[in-house]
Amino acid sequence: MFPVSREKVWQLIQAHQTDVYNIHPMIKSVKPLNKEGDTVEQEWDTNGQRVKVVAKFTPNPPDTLTIEFLEGPMIGKTVNRYTEVAGGTKVVTECDMRSKVLDDNQLEMTVRQFLNNGFDDDLRHLSKMK
Repeated sequence: MFPVSREKVWQLIQAHQTDVYNIHPMIKSVKPLNKEGDTVEQEWDTNGQRVKVVAKFTPNPPDTLTIEFLEGPMIGKTVNRYTEVAGGTKVVTECDMRSKVLDDNQLEMTVRQFLNNGFDDDLRHLSKMK
């Protein structure tokens, strides 16, 4: 649950295009892979290790944001659904992820940690937005 309007959540999502390093400090580099800029190669610092990830972002405001992980330690997609409710915006995330390097338990822990860390980063940044 984000304690802001859905409109403000979409402002945060758009801010990822220009301010991603401040929002998510684990992201060390971003390189667009197409002219639309929706598919990017990112380098993440995860527990002191550098990891390359290729992801495609498909926003469908104001309802959903789909992120497809095309390369990296986890492959698959997440779909965030945003619903304005009393007190803010409810976010429901559906994940379909797999990995060649992580077993099912490790994968579930990694995905949960990734989602929780991302949410915490987003909340922190939202508190700084006007």
